[in-house]
Amino acid sequence: MRNTVFTLLRGPWIYLWLALGLLAACHRTPSPRSFTLSLELSHLPNQGIVYLDALEINQVKTIDTLNLLTASQPLTFTGTIPEEGLYRLRFPNGQLLFLVLSGGHTTLSGDYNQLSQVGFSGSSASVTLQAFLHHLYQENQILTQETRTYDSLRKSGQLSDSVLAVRSQEIQTREQALENYILHFADTTQSPACAVFALSMLQSRDELLQAKPVIDRLLSRFPHHQLVKDLVAAYQLIAEESSGAPLPVGSVAPNISLPDTAGHMLSLHDFRGKYVLVDFWASWCAPCRQENPYVVAVYQQFKDKNFTVFSVSLDSKKENWLKAIHEDHLNWNHVSDLKGWNSAAADLYHVEAIPANFLLDPQGKIIAENLIGPALEDTLKKILQ
Repeated sequence: MRNTVFTLLRGPWIYLWLALGLLAACHRTPSPRSFTLSLELSHLPNQGIVYLDALEINQVKTIDTLNLLTASQPLTFTGTIPEEGLYRLRFPNGQLLFLVLSGGHTTLSGDYNQLSQVGFSGSSASVTLQAFLHHLYQENQILTQETRTYDSLRKSGQLSDSVLAVRSQEIQTREQALENYILHFADTTQSPACAVFALSMLQSRDELLQAKPVIDRLLSRFPHHQLVKDLVAAYQLIAEESSGAPLPVGSVAPNISLPDTAGHMLSLHDFRGKYVLVDFWASWCAPCRQENPYVVAVYQQFKDKNFTVFSVSLDSKKENWLKAIHEDHLNWNHVSDLKGWNSAAADLYHVEAIPANFLLDPQGKIIAENLIGPALEDTLKKILQ
């Protein structure tokens, strides 16, 4: 499930992206805008604190509070803001409500016990944001249920690996459709705050890096908006950190020598002379577990044709690692130093996200990378048949 806001964008975002030449000019300071936010909510408790927080790329700042015990009616936040921005209300029951403020008078109305169904007037961007979140929530509910069903079927052993592979592909297709929806929304919304919020839903470094064209256009559309510039700065920092990209196709794969499931040292170089899929995964990685039926099916199909799999786990608990190997029927060679993301092998191969894999030829050269789903079988068919 996708997390709520700015989970990916963390750290000291001190670099601004000057590549487009749009930030080289003097930065203007936006004129302050007055705002009023009225809360017309039935069943609101008589005590507790309501917080109004400003959401920035690298921090959340509380800009105002209302004490329900002493606040006068109607409940109203007032103040000034520099430009359109992302905000959230935190209620006494722990619920959060995201909104966009751009100045003027915004009214929030509805039932406190049904905050997901409240309405906004005076803020069309908040209406747009709520519609986006509603769609995201619905899709996440479906994906969560499909993933649970898949995991249950996989563990029960009721379905063949080929059928599980089809189910896994269906989940991946839905996940890709959701990512496409997020990118399209960010690329077409007329609200810079909504666009930044949407892009913050991208869950992985790879997803964010693939969003570069959308981020480029966003900066072109809103070159002076501070939230957009902060997002671009965060993107640039992530891109710089990822400059040590996975090893290029054509290079010789570095040797990996780690303990196998029995604690004996096993080296990748021991398999020279075979086509080897070096597969990075972990028991806790749901996409990896969804991908495993594809790898199992391919292994069964090509294991007698000079092909094998060399799996490197990013687990930290041996019992979880061994259990996943058994549950997923991964009947090939496995190694791990049980250091999680501190794995020496992951660092050696510049692995930033899993699942990740590298296909090696008999001389140990990388001939393909990240063959996910049917792409793995298609590639091996061309090589081995």
